[in-house]
Amino acid sequence: MPGRAALLVLALGLAATAQKSTLTLDPPWSIVFKGESVTLTCSTSHPPGRRFTWYRNNKVFRSTEINSLKIKYAQENDAGRYQCQASVFRRSDPVQLTISNDWLILQVPYYGVFEGDPLCLRCYGWKGARVSGIRYYRDGADVTPSHVNSELSIKQARTRDSGKYHCTGSMKTGIMVTKVNSPTVSISVQELFSTPVLRAAGSGDPIEGSSVTLSCVTQLNPQKLDTPLQRFFYKDSRALGEPRSSPDYHIPVAGLQDSGSYHCEVQTVTSSVWKQSPKLKIAVKRIPASQVSLEVQPLGGQVTEGEWLMLNCSVSMGTGPITFSWHREGARQAMRTETRSSQRMVYEIPAATETDTGEYYCMASNGNAPAPSPRVKVAVKVPVSPPHLTISAAGSWAAIGDVVVIQCESPRGSAPILYQFHHEGATLGNRTVSSRGPGSLALNVTSERDSGTYSCEADNGMASGPQHSDPFHLSVLVPVSGATIATDRMGPEVVAGESLNLSCLVESGTAPLFKWLHNAQELAAASGLDPPIAVGNMLHFWSVQLGHGGNYQCIASNQLSPQRVFQAPSKILAITVIEHMSARVVVPVTVSILFLFLMGVTAALVFYFKCWKKAEGMVFNALGRDTWLPVQHQPPGQRLPPPGSLGLHAEEPSYGNVCPLEPESGDVEYTVVNIKKRTGDKPKGTLPRDNEEYYVSYSVLPDPKPTWESAAGARAPEEKSRPDSDIYENVPHL
Repeated sequence: MPGRAALLVLALGLAATAQKSTLTLDPPWSIVFKGESVTLTCSTSHPPGRRFTWYRNNKVFRSTEINSLKIKYAQENDAGRYQCQASVFRRSDPVQLTISNDWLILQVPYYGVFEGDPLCLRCYGWKGARVSGIRYYRDGADVTPSHVNSELSIKQARTRDSGKYHCTGSMKTGIMVTKVNSPTVSISVQELFSTPVLRAAGSGDPIEGSSVTLSCVTQLNPQKLDTPLQRFFYKDSRALGEPRSSPDYHIPVAGLQDSGSYHCEVQTVTSSVWKQSPKLKIAVKRIPASQVSLEVQPLGGQVTEGEWLMLNCSVSMGTGPITFSWHREGARQAMRTETRSSQRMVYEIPAATETDTGEYYCMASNGNAPAPSPRVKVAVKVPVSPPHLTISAAGSWAAIGDVVVIQCESPRGSAPILYQFHHEGATLGNRTVSSRGPGSLALNVTSERDSGTYSCEADNGMASGPQHSDPFHLSVLVPVSGATIATDRMGPEVVAGESLNLSCLVESGTAPLFKWLHNAQELAAASGLDPPIAVGNMLHFWSVQLGHGGNYQCIASNQLSPQRVFQAPSKILAITVIEHMSARVVVPVTVSILFLFLMGVTAALVFYFKCWKKAEGMVFNALGRDTWLPVQHQPPGQRLPPPGSLGLHAEEPSYGNVCPLEPESGDVEYTVVNIKKRTGDKPKGTLPRDNEEYYVSYSVLPDPKPTWESAAGARAPEEKSRPDSDIYENVPHL
């Protein structure tokens, strides 16, 4: 037993002397700021023992019993090349430590960087000061990635990443923020292993039946001799088996199928570094193949989509394994290449598609120039799919007079395609399309009979038969026209207090909406008057008042869209409201006849001077309603032409008050305005009238109605203003 223990100690000692100690730094940078601390650690693969020696610039400067050494508050004299040695182990590789007194430094790893290793650089400000706008440069070129912070990370370094690096950034130096450059640091990414070379044993092209050995040769870096590598061999870019640690690949018996372009790849086990050799061509010669032919099944090359398609390539002469390839005209690469010891091979397409249509040929070779076959045409017919029907209408509506384009198109199907169009089961017409695209039919919408269900069908003569589209319902809108106003009265005069109905009728039009105008203005409630009620095409007055007199017009409208509105204005209807006899004021019989006579004279004089103000028209809003049409909007208001445009402004009117025949009635009913007809041409815009001699306007008293007593008070000389009850309003009659 003691002998075995001694042998074990000796074996461990011999193994230790063959291995190096490893020196590491924490933090792992080769450059730090003055005043910062750095910890050096010495490690080994076996228990290191109890004594560690530390070297700086190849001189011993410290000896410890622990494997770490801390440099506190580093100074410039602490810079140098450090090494360590653990007991009987060999001295470690040197590590360079730099102490900087600059504002900004670029920190790089203290250890050597090889291909495939991660590389991390840090742009670091004095004593951890904040640095903004950091940019990294290699050999003067900006290499800053789009997303970067204080560190620049390269996951797998390559030799092209070698160069002189520095960084820039903005930081506060004293009391100012300035842009600072770090000192330049050289980084060398060392090659892990050399580019491999593929070599074949012997000279010249191999002969069929002989053995061939291919060797993939590369050299590891002396510092990385323990790095495991694996090799891949390829023929015509196809892998030859699994990866192997051996540099050799053997072909026991070479044949024509072994001819081709070979190369190898060498990579680390982790695939962090891989390199490819140049290609090596190997040709094994034999008797060439000839008289190549290609046969298609089904015969004639007519295939329905989804059927089996077979391309049979064969040679009449040639022995040994033959390489067959199948090609489609216009394609750069072969669809398939395969080598077999046979004079016939089949390329199969289990389910042909429309994209398989074209000209095909095959080529055969057993190591010599490939021999092509004659071209064969293949046509894949695609059954027509259910078509889509579209109509160029606003939603599902069209107006009479529109030209609607009906299109029918199948997403798939071989041309030519026959499209047929139907309306309510009846055929409208057909179109034949010889290439991709829809079949179109123009429909002139002339009446509501063009409403209904439309459909189409597509047929390209295949066994699946014609395909039908989904139905489409088109509705036809009849634009409004011929609007007229009707009243439930025999004449234009209405007695105040009675009811009145106006109706707006149209000759034609789908679901019209109606708007009412009073004296060229939209209907609205006037002060003291009960507004009429508009329901549908009716305008109803529960109790007509004097202020309701005037000119009425209705506008009927419907629309396909806010941009396509149809309107039909009616002619103007003049309504005259006369006061009911029962409304006049009755004076008590107890009043003396003389007092009544004086009050009547006074009222007549006052009304004679005050009957001149213009009356305001009454405006009412028609009620809206919902329909099943496209969204309908009220038609824009249409104002009647102002009196000036009718030639009234240039006439000389004469006014006369028409007072009650009996003074005790108390009211002035209206004022007659006689306007003589002008000689010469009428102004532009004047409306035609039955009576061109005179125009008459009525003046109506607003509520409250004036009394003879208030009119008499107007004669008093000390009265400076008119009471509200004496104000008159003119209602123009056109």
